[in-house]
Amino acid sequence: MARYRRKDEGLLTLALQAPWYVSAVFALAIFIGVFVWLPRTTAFGIWGAGMYAGTRPFALIALFVFSAIAIYKFLQQLASQRGGYTYAFEPKARQTSADWGRVASGDARVEPTNQLAPDECADGSARAADARPTEWSLTVLRDMEWKRFEDLCLAFYRAKGIRAESTPLGPDGGVDLRLYQDDADPQRCTAIVQCKAWGERAVGVKLIRELRGVMAHEGVDKGFFMAPGRYTEEARAFAAANRITLIDGRQLLAMLQRLPADVSRKLLAAATAGDWTTPSCPSCGIKMVARESARGAYWGCAAFPKCKQTLGMRECKT
Repeated sequence: MARYRRKDEGLLTLALQAPWYVSAVFALAIFIGVFVWLPRTTAFGIWGAGMYAGTRPFALIALFVFSAIAIYKFLQQLASQRGGYTYAFEPKARQTSADWGRVASGDARVEPTNQLAPDECADGSARAADARPTEWSLTVLRDMEWKRFEDLCLAFYRAKGIRAESTPLGPDGGVDLRLYQDDADPQRCTAIVQCKAWGERAVGVKLIRELRGVMAHEGVDKGFFMAPGRYTEEARAFAAANRITLIDGRQLLAMLQRLPADVSRKLLAAATAGDWTTPSCPSCGIKMVARESARGAYWGCAAFPKCKQTLGMRECKT
């Protein structure tokens, strides 16, 4: 899913998004710089003593925050590496759906929610809401909004016992998921995944070439592209020559159906909880609303004018 750059990212944002050891390095640097090195400057006069006295309270707060983040991320990583069907729901976007991790691990039930809200078509007409699906199908995968589709792909890898991490809202650099399967170096990303919830639309070679470029940039020699539709022949030929696995809707459907029945059922319940067809805003994660313009219908962020993100609408099937 294409995302847009944030301009307010700082050290705290980086620490929240990066592995645990990044926060640990920040905490260690603060401790050494402020509590070890800076007190020694008092030997040089009033300047050093004043600097230390003014910096110490803020340094204590920063040290506590980065240490807490490091501990939390480390424990989260340990839980992820223990395998099984437990995985944490990523706070990538604000969701009202069930906690995927608790659902898939059997620690929570997915209670029936209100029926799906009507889904607006590109011509402005409304598609009637259906009851929640009771089994996986190509229609379910192709009707799923982009954020829920990414969450489903993430949940599938974790259900298979693979450590998978999603990228946060904002710029993803061409990466939606990262897979870690190197037992000798658990922090090394071994494959990257790109997800495109384009319904039945075919994915062309341009996006596959872009994924290959990202793989080269990140030093990863294995890539996956997941889409509920299909791929052009040119895209398949390029992927086969560049260690990229293309997973179309039929393949993903079969993969989900081959999971243990209880796991497959719980993933379906979590994936289709609440409003699972209306797209989430790529910038802030809340559900978008249908709007009209001189060029036709489109999706706009419900937080407008604070967020001006828009998305095009799919054509409804006749």
